[in-house]
Amino acid sequence: MKYAALIWLATLCWTATALAHERSESTSHWTFDNGELHGIITARTREVTRLTVPGDSYASLAQIFSAHVQRSSAASIDGAPCTLPRSPSSLESEPGYLRVDVRMRCNTGDRLTLKLDLFFTVAPSHHHFLYVESAGNSREAILTASAPTTQLDLRPTTVNDTRFLQFVGMGIEHIATGFDHLAFLLALLISARAAREVLAIVTGFTVGHSLTLSLAVLGIVQANRGAVECLIGLTIALAAARNLIRGEREGRIAGLATVAIMASLLLIPADLRPSLAATLIIGIAVTAGSAVWLAGAREGEFSIPSRAILAMGFGWVHGLGFASALQDLHLPRSKLLPTLLGFNVGVEIGQLLAVFAVVALIKIVVTIAPAARQRPDVPAAVASAALLAAGLAWFLTRAVAQNE
Repeated sequence: MKYAALIWLATLCWTATALAHERSESTSHWTFDNGELHGIITARTREVTRLTVPGDSYASLAQIFSAHVQRSSAASIDGAPCTLPRSPSSLESEPGYLRVDVRMRCNTGDRLTLKLDLFFTVAPSHHHFLYVESAGNSREAILTASAPTTQLDLRPTTVNDTRFLQFVGMGIEHIATGFDHLAFLLALLISARAAREVLAIVTGFTVGHSLTLSLAVLGIVQANRGAVECLIGLTIALAAARNLIRGEREGRIAGLATVAIMASLLLIPADLRPSLAATLIIGIAVTAGSAVWLAGAREGEFSIPSRAILAMGFGWVHGLGFASALQDLHLPRSKLLPTLLGFNVGVEIGQLLAVFAVVALIKIVVTIAPAARQRPDVPAAVASAALLAAGLAWFLTRAVAQNE
């Protein structure tokens, strides 16, 4: 049991770290034309709450964000600073997100330098995804606290550089810093006992998220991003809950409890309830309850096809989450295909690295801890309970954030 306790402690620490350091990111799209630099910067509302301080004189989060953008944005042409003819202004945005419009006047020249220190002082691990274009030239960049600057050559060129590898890196970065996506994979893999099961889970998740990622980026599917963020937390909780079900009776009880808990959201007053439509809440409740109900249909058995289907179904939700990073860049249609392909390849590489790490960790624990080999259900149950708590915490905190 001492090994189970160590695994429990490690999982609990990882969960606490994941909750405390959830992926911090923002995006922006910039264009330069006839001496005018125009940018639209997007960030989650919960990111902007990091900027608030007691006694702040600004009236709203939108104003706080606009002021932060003004302090943190700078541009120059061949070393000559650009000027702000007016302060950045707020734009209409989806619930849970804030957008700011920035306009600068610049001299003519050959090279544009853009520096954004957004959120780095309050979130050192923050990543800013940026796209800037001018006269046929374009550049994509990932800005960090250690590298907050990017440059664009303004001289006309006939070279069409899609920077495929840069978006591969962006995809790897996105999954590596996405604790919620990693937690979901861990919840699915905890109960896997053979290579075939791992392959089925990874394949199902890949097919699921690749489909909705492509549909969303191409504009075929439109999703409420706030609702997607909430549902990602729910998928983690459900995947972890399935690991705790050991029989048909438990599955029935858990399924009914899930429906009751989710449907109870309808009893919350509209001004306090997450900004999810009543029909969506009912759909979530029924779907979630059915998934948990069926999980215990055969005394704890869960076939390989069932694992693949579950991973694929929940992967649909995660694909919409992946898409948000690309959608805010507002890339031209001519770049969507190579961008989408590169980003998806990066996500797959990051996902496979995470899977190998989890499988290796499980092998190490089983090798050095005979108790874990004899009773693998004990550490798996403890880890699943921790992930269940993390998933529910993400779901509830993100739901509350939709009303801020």
